[in-house]
Amino acid sequence: MEQSQSLENLIKDIEANKAVLPEFQRDFVWEINKTYDLFDSLVKDIFVGAIIYGIPSFEIAVRDIDNRPKASKGKRRASLQTRTITLEEINKRQKLDKANFRLVLDGQQRITSIYRAIKGIDAVWFIANNESELDTTPFDKVDLEELLYDFDGSQDSQRISIKLSDVWLMDVDNLDDEDVREKYFRDTDYYKTFCDAPDFDEKAEFKKYRYLKKKLTELFKQEKLLSFYLLDMSLEKFVTFFERSNTRGVQLNFIDILAAKLYTGNFNLKNKIEEFPKHYPNYTLIPEIIVRSIAYIKSSPKEINRNYILTELKAEDFISWWDKLCLYYKVSLDFLYENKFIISQDWMPYENMLIPLMIFLKELEGGFHKMNQSQKEFLSFWYFNSVFSLRYSGSSNEKIIEDSTILTNIAKGKRIPSPSFFNKLTKIQVLSEADIYSFNKKANAVYKGILNLINYHSDGLIDWNNDSKLSLNSDLEDHHIFSRDYLEDLLGADGDKDFIDCVANRTLVPKKLNIKISNQKPSEYLNQIREQNQNFDRTLENHLVPVELLKGEFDTDFKFFLEYRCNKIFEIIKQHIISPLNNIKEAFFEEIKLDESSNIPVYGLYKKHRADASFNPSSSKIFYKGKVYDSPSAAAQVVKIEFGASPDTTENGWTFWKFINDNDEEKQITEFREK
Repeated sequence: MEQSQSLENLIKDIEANKAVLPEFQRDFVWEINKTYDLFDSLVKDIFVGAIIYGIPSFEIAVRDIDNRPKASKGKRRASLQTRTITLEEINKRQKLDKANFRLVLDGQQRITSIYRAIKGIDAVWFIANNESELDTTPFDKVDLEELLYDFDGSQDSQRISIKLSDVWLMDVDNLDDEDVREKYFRDTDYYKTFCDAPDFDEKAEFKKYRYLKKKLTELFKQEKLLSFYLLDMSLEKFVTFFERSNTRGVQLNFIDILAAKLYTGNFNLKNKIEEFPKHYPNYTLIPEIIVRSIAYIKSSPKEINRNYILTELKAEDFISWWDKLCLYYKVSLDFLYENKFIISQDWMPYENMLIPLMIFLKELEGGFHKMNQSQKEFLSFWYFNSVFSLRYSGSSNEKIIEDSTILTNIAKGKRIPSPSFFNKLTKIQVLSEADIYSFNKKANAVYKGILNLINYHSDGLIDWNNDSKLSLNSDLEDHHIFSRDYLEDLLGADGDKDFIDCVANRTLVPKKLNIKISNQKPSEYLNQIREQNQNFDRTLENHLVPVELLKGEFDTDFKFFLEYRCNKIFEIIKQHIISPLNNIKEAFFEEIKLDESSNIPVYGLYKKHRADASFNPSSSKIFYKGKVYDSPSAAAQVVKIEFGASPDTTENGWTFWKFINDNDEEKQITEFREK
């Protein structure tokens, strides 16, 4: 519900630490002209947007409104102090007054601007029109908007001017008229300019000044001047608000909020993130990868969603694991690069796949060299099949947890008793050469996967400029082999234009390819490169590009070139992704070892409620609260209704009910059905 408050109450709340900023909020950045415009709007009753406050239901680090002087050359401003507000303190203050403690969620720039002007940190002067500039109404009879000539950072010697912070102090100090006249009015440039003029009437001019001071005081006290919303926010809503807001181009995510929540003096997440490039200068850190890995390690049953992270993870968890997992992060990227799974970090199809690798590495106690050849073959199968089946597209938390648990067991030398895991990994997106034509966007994981698979098959892609291998931190682009400009001219209105951006017409090369391609034929620009790289024939073969391009044999037959390259690409997909399935399954799959004549414990979750039951794999019956249900779906329906669902609700019980297998994996009971 929209509410309102006065500028006076806003200032008092800030001074009483009732209104504070979350630690992660950006700094005050408004130029002073925006402050002038803001007060101009307030005087003219132009809506300036609602302030949004939130009452947090969790511990959080906060800082005060910026009350530091503006930065000046040669002077370094002090850092804003940060402190932690505990949930106990928040609850205690809320009992006294619902608005006794609130976070500024949206409106920081406006609030800070108002505070700094009224408190005198930034000089803001109300410059009044002269009486001659008004209509026929006398000066002391018009409203504030009509009196306003301008807001500025300095006074006007030709007009009565009054500083906003002086108005505030006059009211706070409860000065009488004589004190106001002596201390403030006679100190204005207006007074000093005209006081010696023979026609200057000090009494009349001070009356105007006093009237202006009165109207500004009324403005400060005007109860409905600022609109605001006060949101009593759960942690989940708090995070969602910030992730969906994008005020002036600054978008926050839950890592920013986590940093504020973790701030205790013992672990500063922001500093740790900033330190990463100093330790590992050639790597880009994605903090969420480290955070979710910590959540996986700590949680049981396994949870890595943001609500668990923000409510359950503590500073000590980060103290224990952050540095170690940052090292695992770097080592995992090295492993992927050195074994040619990726050509560079920027071209990794799914960054979240680092989490299962890091958990695997943890189980190996920090060294990929400790795994055997069979485990390495499984990693290759898991990695490329996950990419080509788009396993990590969309919501990936469930896949991260499942794969982390599976890789943990692979590291322990265990087998996988889950046929569904293998079934999901075999649902790849490229089952024929024709499928390759549909991939033409870099954002698609299969598009990236194809380019990386060429790198894997070739044991590392070679730089076109010379015959050296491309490095992990190479700045690469997906170069058109037949250039776009050339094909636009060649194809005309031909439908093959749809395939200009096809991945089969792309290969990864350094952005600084020292050749002007423009609209040249492939044979022309490629032979120019060949003059710099004497081993260019081998380079082209390394990229699965036919050397016949150098002879001009494909210059006018783009369609034939695409068919040739799609064929080559599909051959390596079959070799590295499709063909290994049977061998991998034979080596790592194991039937579920459970006595199907006996019951196993199962559980189902609905709206954060948990129902525990038992399941008989032989009869498919569920035993729940002393009753026997003939099917898992019938029992699931009862549970959902019990926890508030409509009586008409339905549920697939085979996916609703879950169990924990011998490898400590959470599985749906559909595993038994598939068996």
